[in-house]
Amino acid sequence: MNVSQENYLQVVAPYLSHQLVTPEAFSQIQAVARMLPPSSEALLECRLGANSSTVDFSVYVTSWNGSREILAGLNPTMTMPDIILTNPVWRRIRDFCLHWYEPNSLLSNIHSIWLEFDIDGQLPKATIPSFFLCLEHLNEKKNSNKKYEKTEQKQIIETTLSLLCGNSISSQIKQNIDICLDSLPIGSQILYIGAMLSRQLEAVRVNVTGISEEELFAYLTKIGWKYSVSEVKEIIHILSSLSDKIVLNFDVGNVIFPKIGIECELIKRDPRIEPRWQLFLDYLVEKGLCTPEKRDAFLSWAGYSQEKTHPELWPSNLSKVSSFLGGRGLSIFFRRLNHIKIVYQPGSSLEAKGYLSFGHAWIN
Repeated sequence: MNVSQENYLQVVAPYLSHQLVTPEAFSQIQAVARMLPPSSEALLECRLGANSSTVDFSVYVTSWNGSREILAGLNPTMTMPDIILTNPVWRRIRDFCLHWYEPNSLLSNIHSIWLEFDIDGQLPKATIPSFFLCLEHLNEKKNSNKKYEKTEQKQIIETTLSLLCGNSISSQIKQNIDICLDSLPIGSQILYIGAMLSRQLEAVRVNVTGISEEELFAYLTKIGWKYSVSEVKEIIHILSSLSDKIVLNFDVGNVIFPKIGIECELIKRDPRIEPRWQLFLDYLVEKGLCTPEKRDAFLSWAGYSQEKTHPELWPSNLSKVSSFLGGRGLSIFFRRLNHIKIVYQPGSSLEAKGYLSFGHAWIN
């Protein structure tokens, strides 16, 4: 590839604190990014506690920015490296992208996916991603027939998992995913389904939103989560006052696993205009879930970079477009706070993770 995700990463690298991403972790992220097509957005998942420096790296693949076609092998000018082309997991991801590209395919209505890389091992292990299918835009489709909507979602989920995992997904896991979908209270929805291809756990990650504190016990009971809900409800009650949106995620195997992730989102992604980011991070420091140094590094991430102030860092493909536009479009890289995740596991201490977003955009 003439231009890769590494070229986009280098623009925001000067703003990335070693408190959140160590030089060793950043070197591994660079190596992974070098193999990937440029993406309009990416995430860095940073542990906020004192005893962990593990980082995960995710890239956004959509039906409109060309990244899907590159992964599908349909762009003759941008090909993937051999380490990816020869890997069986990547070949299944390529098959998915080919089906996604077909205009009459069941998958053609999918808007986007995320590929997540665990940056905690040596290459080539770190080049095997987990796969997250975005269902949010399907949920936004205006359709009065809710039964049909759920049927379509189930078909898309089953087709996706079959392409990615083959026969390794048991019938019990498929049945449990259906129960998770069928048990959703009115107004709630599944946002993402995750195939954890890089991990040994035989499970599928499910992300849901819109479940109120009052409905939480009934939902978790219906899907088969067999642990005390009172602690989770108390945590969610506190976190709801600090955020605009709560997303729950859990792993669905032949049973529902005990660990629950509580993702907390704020609509305004810049702490300079949203004071609740500071309040949230201060709360985490007070509870011992975040160090003061990592809090400050996380809050200082947000901002913008322009081509005219960093011409030596700007990817060549974007500079060419800028020249063609002749000032009619401004090329920027944004840096945003995406969300904070609290990980709950019965009998264990809470863990906090912070997600940094960055990407490229054109401004008129």
